Amino acid sequence: MMFRIYIVLLIIFISCESKTKYKKPDNLIPREQMIDLLVDMHIATGSLDVKDKNNNRGKNYMVLVYDKYKIDSARFAESNFYYTSNIVDYENIFKEVQKKLKKIQEQYKTSNDSIEDRTRDSIRAKQKLPKRLGEDDIVK
Repeated sequence: MMFRIYIVLLIIFISCESKTKYKKPDNLIPREQMIDLLVDMHIATGSLDVKDKNNNRGKNYMVLVYDKYKIDSARFAESNFYYTSNIVDYENIFKEVQKKLKKIQEQYKTSNDSIEDRTRDSIRAKQKLPKRLGEDDIVK
């Protein structure tokens, strides 16, 4: 019974893939650049909820992303439309985007941990405490 359900789901999935292949645009954004562009776009859209130094939210950084890659929204839309016409390739593009975002996240976490360690060491040095003492050992 379960095998039949998997077969039906597989048939549905295969039938959902677009069979229409669109003509490659003359100004197509190359695949690797598209991956980097999508990474930066995800970061830019994710920053909408982050406050800036003036305590404001919702700044749109997408213009900076377009400037960085020297493209406009029309060229992106045209390239994105072409890449989405092949769902399997587009899925692979997004897997690469996901890997790069995860790597950036890990680098940020490592950097942030390092800053916290240096700050803690600096506080200990000012208090002239030995490094082996933990934060719970500090007498207040």
